[in-house]
Amino acid sequence: MDTTGAWSASLPCTLAGMLREKAEHFPDKVAITMLGEHLTYQQIVEGSHSYARGLRDLGVDRGDVIAVFAENSVHHVYVEFAAARIGAIEVMINTAYRGEFLRHQLADCGASVVVVERSLLDKLMSVVPLLPSLKAVVVTDDASAESVGSVATLPIGALRDHSSGDLDMRYPAWSDPCAIVYTSGTTGPSKGALLSNNYLCLFAELESSLWYRGPDDAFYSTGPLYHLGAKGIGLLGAMYRGVRCVQDERFSGSNFWRRIREENCNATLMLGSVPMLLWSQPPSDLEGVDTVVGIPVPADLQVQMQDRWKCKFESAYGLSEAAPVVHTGPDVPLRPGSAGKVDHRYFDVRIFDDDDNEVPAGTAGEVVIRPKRPHSIFENYFNNPGATLERMGNCWFHTGDIGRFDDDGYFYFVDRKKDYLRRRGENISSFEVELAISSHPDVIEAAVVGVSSELGEDEVKVFVVTQNGVDFQVQEFISFCIDRMPYFAVPRYVELVDDLPRTPTGKVEKHKLRSKSNDGSWDREAAGIVLSGKRRAPLPAPADRAPR
Repeated sequence: MDTTGAWSASLPCTLAGMLREKAEHFPDKVAITMLGEHLTYQQIVEGSHSYARGLRDLGVDRGDVIAVFAENSVHHVYVEFAAARIGAIEVMINTAYRGEFLRHQLADCGASVVVVERSLLDKLMSVVPLLPSLKAVVVTDDASAESVGSVATLPIGALRDHSSGDLDMRYPAWSDPCAIVYTSGTTGPSKGALLSNNYLCLFAELESSLWYRGPDDAFYSTGPLYHLGAKGIGLLGAMYRGVRCVQDERFSGSNFWRRIREENCNATLMLGSVPMLLWSQPPSDLEGVDTVVGIPVPADLQVQMQDRWKCKFESAYGLSEAAPVVHTGPDVPLRPGSAGKVDHRYFDVRIFDDDDNEVPAGTAGEVVIRPKRPHSIFENYFNNPGATLERMGNCWFHTGDIGRFDDDGYFYFVDRKKDYLRRRGENISSFEVELAISSHPDVIEAAVVGVSSELGEDEVKVFVVTQNGVDFQVQEFISFCIDRMPYFAVPRYVELVDDLPRTPTGKVEKHKLRSKSNDGSWDREAAGIVLSGKRRAPLPAPADRAPR
C-alpha cells in the first residue's frame, strides 16, 4: 500500500483484500452513494460478510456461479464482494434480456443462485425450468414469491440477515476467477469471459488513473452495474483509490449536471452516445466538471465540449477480455479521434493483417494483444475452449476490432471486424437478433446490420426474406421483436427483400447490405414506436408496410 491507501499496481490484488484494506484505512469514509443511500467502507465489508454467509447457507462454494439480474442497487455491491470473499464467481446479467437471450447466459454459466429484482422476476421465472443448475432465486425485497419446482424462491433476508463478522475461511488468491462478463456473439451465441481477481483490480487501477486526482475525489456514474465499464471505472475504480462513487439508477440528460453539483463530484463517465445527448441540450449554468472519461470522445467536438463543460477529456480503449490496453493520462494528452497510447507496462498491442503480419503505422488492421504479466487479461471463455483457442491465434489475443497507430504511437479505433453492432452504448449480437427473428412464422431468413445513426453509433436494420404470398405486417413484426429481445436490439429499420446477397460458399455478404441506401426503408421511430428500458410509445394503428 502507498501512503494514500491505494494498492501498488505492481502488486497482485484481490477484490476482497482490496475492500478489507480500504476499510482498515478509512472505515467511516463514504465509499458509495447509491440511490440516496450512503455506505461506508466498513458497512460494505460487514454487508458483504452477511451476504457471503447467506450464500454459503444456500450451498454456494468456491468456484460456484452467482448471477445478478437487477437494476443498480446496493445488492450489486454486496453480492459482488460476498462472492469475492468466498471465492465464488459473479455474473452480471443485462436487465433488458428475456427469453433465449436470458436463458442462454444463465444456462451457459451454470448459475446456482440468481439474485433478481422484483420487477424482473416474471422474466426470470419464464426460463427457470430450462436451467438445470439453478438451486435458488433470491428476490431483492422481503416479500414472498412462489417457487418453481425444486428451485426455491427466497426474500433478500436469506442473504442479508446473517452475522457481519468475517468468515472462517482463507481469502481467495489473486489468480482465482471472480467474474464472468458476457461478450456479444458474432458468429454464434454470446461468450462468457472469465476474469480473475487481479484482472479486475488492474482494470480498476488503470481506469481510475484517468480521473483520480486526490483523496477528496468523488466520481459520478449513471451507467448500469451489469456493464463492466460503469462498474470498473466508477465503482471499483473509486474503491481502489479509497474515494467515493456516486452511482445513480440510470442516465438522465435533464438531471445529469444537477446531480454532479448536488454531490460535489469532480469526475464522471460518458459512454457511447452520452456526450452527444448532453451536447444537444441547451447550455446550463450547472454544467462543468474537472475530468470526463469519454469512450469515445467525439473528435470534431472535443475542444468545444471541453470549453463548455470546463473539463479535461480522458479516454481509453479495451474490451471485456482485455481492458484498458490503451489510455490517456497526465503524460499522454488526448488527441482528437484517439484513445491514447498503449500501456507498455502490462500489454503488448500490435496491428496485424489477415495473415498475422504486423502492419506499419498509419495502416489499419486487426488489433491483437499479449499480456506482459500474468492474469492481466481474461483467463478464457468459460466452458468454451474452442472459442478461446480460436481467438488466441499465434499466441496473440485477436480482438476482432480494426485499428491503427500513428507515427507517435497514438491508437485510433477504426471499426469492428465482425458483424456486431453498438447502439446507445449497448453491444448487440446480430446473430442473436437474427435467431430471434427467424422464429417469426412469416420469416424465411433475416440479416441484421448496423447503419449510421445521428448519435454516431449504429442503428439496427434488418433485411427480411418472407414466406411467399404472406401479407407481412411490419408493426406486428416489431411487436414480435419487442417480446423476444432487449429493447435496444429491436430493429429500427426494416426492408423486405426477395433474397440476400451471398458469397460462393453461401455466406451472406453483409457489406453489400450495409452499403445500401436507407431511403425507402420502414423506420420504426418515424412510425412513432420509440423504445426504452422502462417504457415504449404505444404502437400506432397498423397501416405502414415495410418496403420491398
